[in-house]
Amino acid sequence: MDFQNAIQELDKGIVKPFYCLQGSEVYLQQTFRQALAQKIETSTGELDVTSFDWNEVSLDTILDEAETYSFFVDQRLIIVDQVDLLISQPNKKMTESETQRLVDYLKDPNPSTCILFIVPFDQIDKRRKLTKCFVKETRYINISPLEENAVQTFIQTYIQSQSFEMTPEAQKGLLQRVDYQLSQAVTEVQKLKQFAQSGQKVTLEVVQSLVTRSLTSDVFELTNAILAGKLEPSIQIYQDLILMKHDPIQLHALIVSQFRLFVQVKILQRQGMRQDEIAKSLAVHPYRVKLALQASRQMHLNELSQLYLQLVEADYQMKTGLGSKDTSFYLILTKIMQL
Repeated sequence: MDFQNAIQELDKGIVKPFYCLQGSEVYLQQTFRQALAQKIETSTGELDVTSFDWNEVSLDTILDEAETYSFFVDQRLIIVDQVDLLISQPNKKMTESETQRLVDYLKDPNPSTCILFIVPFDQIDKRRKLTKCFVKETRYINISPLEENAVQTFIQTYIQSQSFEMTPEAQKGLLQRVDYQLSQAVTEVQKLKQFAQSGQKVTLEVVQSLVTRSLTSDVFELTNAILAGKLEPSIQIYQDLILMKHDPIQLHALIVSQFRLFVQVKILQRQGMRQDEIAKSLAVHPYRVKLALQASRQMHLNELSQLYLQLVEADYQMKTGLGSKDTSFYLILTKIMQL
Protein backbone atom coordinates (compact mmCIF):
# COMPACT_ATOMS: atom_id res chain seq x y z
CA MET A 1 0.00 0.00 0.00
CA ASP A 2 1.26 3.49 -0.74
CA PHE A 3 1.53 6.19 1.90
CA GLN A 4 -1.48 8.31 0.88
CA ASN A 5 -3.84 5.32 0.86
CA ALA A 6 -2.57 4.27 4.28
CA ILE A 7 -3.29 7.75 5.70
CA GLN A 8 -6.75 7.76 4.10
CA GLU A 9 -7.46 4.38 5.69
CA LEU A 10 -6.56 5.79 9.11
CA ASP A 11 -8.80 8.80 8.46
CA LYS A 12 -11.68 6.35 7.99
CA GLY A 13 -10.98 4.92 11.45
CA ILE A 14 -9.44 1.67 10.21
CA VAL A 15 -6.49 0.54 12.35
CA LYS A 16 -4.72 -2.70 11.51
CA PRO A 17 -2.99 -4.88 14.14
CA PHE A 18 0.41 -4.82 12.39
CA TYR A 19 2.06 -2.15 10.24
CA CYS A 20 5.42 -2.22 8.50
CA LEU A 21 6.92 1.06 7.23
CA GLN A 22 9.74 0.30 4.79
CA GLY A 23 11.92 3.08 3.39
CA SER A 24 14.18 5.98 4.35
CA GLU A 25 11.89 9.01 3.85
CA VAL A 26 11.94 10.47 7.37
CA TYR A 27 9.07 12.94 6.93
CA LEU A 28 6.66 10.23 5.75
CA GLN A 29 7.73 8.02 8.63
CA GLN A 30 7.15 10.73 11.23
CA THR A 31 3.82 11.72 9.68
CA PHE A 32 2.49 8.17 9.75
CA ARG A 33 3.68 7.56 13.31
CA GLN A 34 1.86 10.67 14.49
CA ALA A 35 -1.30 9.85 12.51
CA LEU A 36 -1.42 6.30 13.86
CA ALA A 37 -0.83 7.39 17.45
CA GLN A 38 -3.49 10.11 17.20
CA LYS A 39 -6.04 7.71 15.72
CA ILE A 40 -5.51 5.14 18.49
CA GLU A 41 -5.63 7.85 21.16
CA THR A 42 -8.85 9.26 19.69
CA SER A 43 -10.56 5.87 19.58
CA THR A 44 -9.43 4.71 23.05
CA GLY A 45 -9.47 8.00 24.94
CA GLU A 46 -5.79 7.81 25.89
CA LEU A 47 -2.54 6.54 24.41
CA ASP A 48 -0.63 3.57 25.80
CA VAL A 49 2.55 3.37 23.73
CA THR A 50 5.73 1.33 24.16
CA SER A 51 8.82 1.94 22.02
CA PHE A 52 11.67 -0.47 21.32
CA ASP A 53 14.94 -0.32 19.40
CA TRP A 54 15.25 -3.53 17.37
CA ASN A 55 18.99 -3.67 18.07
CA GLU A 56 18.60 -3.45 21.84
CA VAL A 57 15.88 -5.98 22.67
CA SER A 58 15.05 -9.53 21.69
CA LEU A 59 12.14 -10.48 19.46
CA ASP A 60 10.69 -12.48 22.35
CA THR A 61 10.60 -9.32 24.49
CA ILE A 62 8.67 -7.48 21.76
CA LEU A 63 6.17 -10.29 21.19
CA ASP A 64 5.72 -10.93 24.92
CA GLU A 65 4.74 -7.27 25.24
CA ALA A 66 2.47 -7.50 22.19
CA GLU A 67 0.63 -10.54 23.55
CA THR A 68 -0.04 -8.86 26.90
CA TYR A 69 -3.50 -7.32 27.26
CA SER A 70 -3.83 -3.86 28.80
CA PHE A 71 -6.12 -3.23 31.76
CA PHE A 72 -6.38 0.48 30.97
CA VAL A 73 -7.06 0.88 27.23
CA ASP A 74 -8.76 -1.15 24.52
CA GLN A 75 -5.80 -0.92 22.17
CA ARG A 76 -2.09 -0.41 22.79
CA LEU A 77 0.61 0.78 20.39
CA ILE A 78 4.07 -0.77 20.14
CA ILE A 79 6.65 0.96 17.93
CA VAL A 80 9.84 -0.87 16.95
CA ASP A 81 12.56 1.26 15.34
CA GLN A 82 15.60 0.30 13.24
CA VAL A 83 14.28 -3.09 12.15
CA ASP A 84 16.72 -4.74 9.73
CA LEU A 85 15.34 -8.27 9.50
CA LEU A 86 14.14 -7.80 5.89
CA ILE A 87 17.46 -6.74 4.34
CA SER A 88 19.95 -9.15 2.78
CA GLN A 89 22.49 -9.04 5.60
CA PRO A 90 20.82 -8.02 8.87
CA ASN A 91 23.08 -7.23 11.82
CA LYS A 92 20.74 -9.06 14.14
CA LYS A 93 20.26 -12.72 13.30
CA MET A 94 17.12 -14.54 14.39
CA THR A 95 16.93 -18.21 15.32
CA GLU A 96 14.51 -20.55 13.54
CA SER A 97 12.28 -20.62 16.60
CA GLU A 98 12.19 -16.80 16.76
CA THR A 99 11.38 -16.57 13.06
CA GLN A 100 8.58 -19.12 13.41
CA ARG A 101 7.14 -17.30 16.43
CA LEU A 102 7.12 -14.04 14.47
CA VAL A 103 5.42 -15.68 11.48
CA ASP A 104 2.82 -17.24 13.77
CA TYR A 105 2.13 -13.85 15.36
CA LEU A 106 1.80 -12.14 11.97
CA LYS A 107 -0.87 -14.67 11.00
CA ASP A 108 -2.74 -14.39 14.31
CA PRO A 109 -1.94 -11.05 16.02
CA ASN A 110 -3.37 -9.81 19.30
CA PRO A 111 -6.32 -7.58 18.26
CA SER A 112 -5.83 -5.31 21.29
CA THR A 113 -2.26 -4.45 20.25
CA CYS A 114 -1.14 -2.43 17.24
CA ILE A 115 2.50 -2.97 16.26
CA LEU A 116 4.46 -0.64 14.01
CA PHE A 117 7.74 -2.00 12.61
CA ILE A 118 9.95 0.67 11.04
CA VAL A 119 12.38 -0.71 8.44
CA PRO A 120 14.46 2.37 7.43
CA PHE A 121 15.98 0.78 4.33
CA ASP A 122 15.11 1.36 0.68
CA GLN A 123 16.58 -1.99 -0.38
CA ILE A 124 15.20 -5.21 1.09
CA ASP A 125 15.53 -8.87 0.15
CA LYS A 126 12.22 -9.61 -1.55
CA ARG A 127 13.18 -13.25 -2.10
CA ARG A 128 13.13 -14.15 1.59
CA LYS A 129 10.11 -16.01 2.92
CA LEU A 130 9.93 -13.66 5.88
CA THR A 131 9.75 -10.62 3.59
CA LYS A 132 6.95 -12.23 1.59
CA CYS A 133 5.15 -13.01 4.83
CA PHE A 134 5.41 -9.37 5.97
CA VAL A 135 4.08 -8.10 2.64
CA LYS A 136 1.15 -10.53 2.81
CA GLU A 137 0.21 -10.45 6.50
CA THR A 138 0.91 -6.85 7.58
CA ARG A 139 -0.26 -3.47 6.34
CA TYR A 140 2.96 -2.99 4.39
CA ILE A 141 3.67 0.65 3.45
CA ASN A 142 6.55 1.79 1.25
CA ILE A 143 8.11 5.12 2.23
CA SER A 144 11.17 5.13 -0.03
CA PRO A 145 12.24 8.53 -1.46
CA LEU A 146 9.61 9.85 -3.86
CA GLU A 147 10.15 10.52 -7.54
CA GLU A 148 10.70 14.13 -8.61
CA ASN A 149 7.10 14.72 -9.77
CA ALA A 150 5.68 13.16 -6.61
CA VAL A 151 7.82 15.41 -4.39
CA GLN A 152 6.72 18.45 -6.40
CA THR A 153 3.03 17.55 -6.04
CA PHE A 154 3.43 16.80 -2.33
CA ILE A 155 5.15 20.13 -1.62
CA GLN A 156 2.57 22.09 -3.65
CA THR A 157 -0.21 20.56 -1.55
CA TYR A 158 1.73 21.10 1.66
CA ILE A 159 2.34 24.79 0.89
CA GLN A 160 -1.37 25.28 0.19
CA SER A 161 -2.19 23.72 3.57
CA GLN A 162 0.14 26.22 5.28
CA SER A 163 -1.88 29.19 3.95
CA PHE A 164 0.82 31.37 2.43
CA GLU A 165 1.69 32.28 -1.15
CA MET A 166 4.76 30.99 -2.95
CA THR A 167 5.38 31.45 -6.67
CA PRO A 168 5.88 28.39 -8.93
CA GLU A 169 9.44 29.58 -9.67
CA ALA A 170 10.15 29.76 -5.95
CA GLN A 171 8.81 26.24 -5.41
CA LYS A 172 11.00 24.88 -8.19
CA GLY A 173 14.03 26.75 -6.87
CA LEU A 174 13.41 25.40 -3.38
CA LEU A 175 13.23 21.80 -4.57
CA GLN A 176 16.38 22.16 -6.64
CA ARG A 177 18.27 23.59 -3.67
CA VAL A 178 17.31 20.62 -1.47
CA ASP A 179 17.83 18.04 -4.26
CA TYR A 180 14.13 17.11 -4.15
CA GLN A 181 14.59 15.66 -0.65
CA LEU A 182 11.08 15.71 0.81
CA SER A 183 12.01 15.94 4.50
CA GLN A 184 14.42 18.81 3.91
CA ALA A 185 11.92 20.57 1.64
CA VAL A 186 9.23 20.48 4.35
CA THR A 187 11.70 21.90 6.89
CA GLU A 188 12.58 24.78 4.55
CA VAL A 189 8.89 25.48 3.83
CA GLN A 190 8.37 25.98 7.56
CA LYS A 191 11.18 28.58 7.57
CA LEU A 192 9.72 30.34 4.54
CA LYS A 193 6.32 30.38 6.24
CA GLN A 194 7.85 32.48 9.04
CA PHE A 195 9.02 34.98 6.42
CA ALA A 196 5.56 35.10 4.82
CA GLN A 197 3.72 35.77 8.10
CA SER A 198 3.86 39.50 7.39
CA GLY A 199 1.82 38.87 4.23
CA GLN A 200 4.73 38.85 1.82
CA LYS A 201 4.80 36.51 -1.17
CA VAL A 202 7.69 34.03 -1.27
CA THR A 203 9.53 34.57 -4.56
CA LEU A 204 12.55 32.89 -6.13
CA GLU A 205 14.74 35.71 -4.82
CA VAL A 206 13.50 35.02 -1.28
CA VAL A 207 14.29 31.31 -1.65
CA GLN A 208 17.77 32.07 -2.96
CA SER A 209 18.33 34.36 0.01
CA LEU A 210 16.93 32.15 2.79
CA VAL A 211 17.47 28.56 1.62
CA THR A 212 21.06 27.38 1.62
CA ARG A 213 22.11 25.14 -1.24
CA SER A 214 23.07 21.65 -0.09
CA LEU A 215 26.71 20.62 -0.30
CA THR A 216 25.61 17.82 -2.62
CA SER A 217 24.18 20.41 -5.04
CA ASP A 218 27.40 22.42 -4.98
CA VAL A 219 29.52 19.33 -5.60
CA PHE A 220 27.26 18.33 -8.49
CA GLU A 221 27.67 21.78 -10.02
CA LEU A 222 31.44 21.38 -9.65
CA THR A 223 31.56 17.90 -11.22
CA ASN A 224 29.29 19.05 -14.03
CA ALA A 225 31.71 21.89 -14.80
CA ILE A 226 34.59 19.41 -14.78
CA LEU A 227 32.76 17.10 -17.19
CA ALA A 228 32.07 20.04 -19.50
CA GLY A 229 35.77 20.92 -19.53
CA LYS A 230 35.16 24.34 -17.98
CA LEU A 231 38.40 25.07 -16.14
CA GLU A 232 37.72 28.53 -14.70
CA PRO A 233 34.20 27.76 -13.36
CA SER A 234 35.52 24.52 -11.83
CA ILE A 235 38.27 26.39 -9.98
CA GLN A 236 35.87 29.16 -8.88
CA ILE A 237 33.30 26.74 -7.45
CA TYR A 238 36.00 24.77 -5.65
CA GLN A 239 37.54 27.91 -4.16
CA ASP A 240 34.10 29.11 -3.03
CA LEU A 241 33.58 25.81 -1.21
CA ILE A 242 36.98 26.11 0.46
CA LEU A 243 36.10 29.66 1.57
CA MET A 244 32.94 28.18 3.13
CA LYS A 245 35.29 26.15 5.38
CA HIS A 246 34.70 22.78 3.72
CA ASP A 247 37.62 20.40 4.20
CA PRO A 248 39.51 19.59 0.95
CA ILE A 249 39.65 15.88 1.78
CA GLN A 250 35.90 15.81 2.39
CA LEU A 251 35.25 17.69 -0.85
CA HIS A 252 37.47 15.36 -2.84
CA ALA A 253 35.72 12.31 -1.36
CA LEU A 254 32.36 13.75 -2.47
CA ILE A 255 33.75 14.43 -5.95
CA VAL A 256 34.95 10.81 -6.17
CA SER A 257 31.53 9.60 -5.01
CA GLN A 258 29.80 11.73 -7.64
CA PHE A 259 31.99 10.41 -10.46
CA ARG A 260 31.44 6.86 -9.21
CA LEU A 261 27.73 7.53 -9.61
CA PHE A 262 28.30 8.85 -13.14
CA VAL A 263 30.07 5.60 -14.08
CA GLN A 264 27.46 3.41 -12.39
CA VAL A 265 24.43 5.04 -14.03
CA LYS A 266 26.17 4.95 -17.41
CA ILE A 267 26.78 1.20 -17.09
CA LEU A 268 23.28 0.41 -15.84
CA GLN A 269 21.68 2.53 -18.56
CA ARG A 270 23.65 0.57 -21.15
CA GLN A 271 22.18 -2.58 -19.63
CA GLY A 272 18.71 -1.25 -20.43
CA MET A 273 17.65 -0.15 -16.96
CA ARG A 274 15.23 2.76 -16.56
CA GLN A 275 15.89 5.75 -14.33
CA ASP A 276 13.67 4.48 -11.50
CA GLU A 277 15.24 1.01 -11.71
CA ILE A 278 18.73 2.51 -11.49
CA ALA A 279 17.72 4.53 -8.42
CA LYS A 280 16.42 1.42 -6.66
CA SER A 281 19.41 -0.68 -7.69
CA LEU A 282 21.92 1.86 -6.36
CA ALA A 283 19.76 2.98 -3.40
CA VAL A 284 20.19 6.59 -4.59
CA HIS A 285 17.57 9.35 -4.63
CA PRO A 286 15.79 9.40 -8.04
CA TYR A 287 16.59 13.08 -8.58
CA ARG A 288 20.32 12.46 -8.17
CA VAL A 289 20.09 9.65 -10.71
CA LYS A 290 18.28 11.93 -13.16
CA LEU A 291 21.00 14.59 -12.88
CA ALA A 292 23.77 11.99 -13.11
CA LEU A 293 22.29 10.55 -16.30
CA GLN A 294 22.12 14.00 -17.85
CA ALA A 295 25.66 14.96 -16.82
CA SER A 296 27.29 11.66 -17.82
CA ARG A 297 26.19 12.13 -21.44
CA GLN A 298 29.07 14.58 -21.83
CA MET A 299 31.68 11.78 -21.75
CA HIS A 300 32.08 8.26 -23.10
CA LEU A 301 32.16 5.47 -20.53
CA ASN A 302 35.86 4.78 -21.10
CA GLU A 303 36.73 8.43 -20.48
CA LEU A 304 34.56 8.54 -17.37
CA SER A 305 36.15 5.37 -16.01
CA GLN A 306 39.66 6.72 -16.64
CA LEU A 307 38.78 9.98 -14.92
CA TYR A 308 37.23 8.16 -11.97
CA LEU A 309 40.36 6.03 -11.46
CA GLN A 310 42.56 9.15 -11.47
CA LEU A 311 40.32 10.73 -8.84
CA VAL A 312 40.45 7.59 -6.70
CA GLU A 313 44.25 7.59 -6.87
CA ALA A 314 44.38 11.27 -5.88
CA ASP A 315 41.95 10.57 -3.03
CA TYR A 316 44.19 7.78 -1.74
CA GLN A 317 47.27 10.02 -1.87
CA MET A 318 45.50 12.80 0.03
CA LYS A 319 44.28 10.48 2.77
CA THR A 320 47.67 8.78 3.20
CA GLY A 321 49.67 11.99 3.18
CA LEU A 322 51.39 11.26 -0.13
CA GLY A 323 49.72 14.22 -1.79
CA SER A 324 48.99 17.73 -0.59
CA LYS A 325 45.33 18.28 0.21
CA ASP A 326 45.71 21.94 -0.79
CA THR A 327 47.07 21.33 -4.30
CA SER A 328 45.84 17.84 -5.28
CA PHE A 329 42.56 19.13 -6.73
CA TYR A 330 44.31 21.61 -9.02
CA LEU A 331 46.80 18.98 -10.21
CA ILE A 332 44.09 16.44 -11.00
CA LEU A 333 41.98 19.15 -12.66
CA THR A 334 44.89 19.99 -14.98
CA LYS A 335 45.18 16.32 -15.97
CA ILE A 336 41.43 16.09 -16.55
CA MET A 337 41.43 19.08 -18.89
CA GLN A 338 44.08 17.33 -20.99
CA LEU A 339 41.91 14.23 -21.58
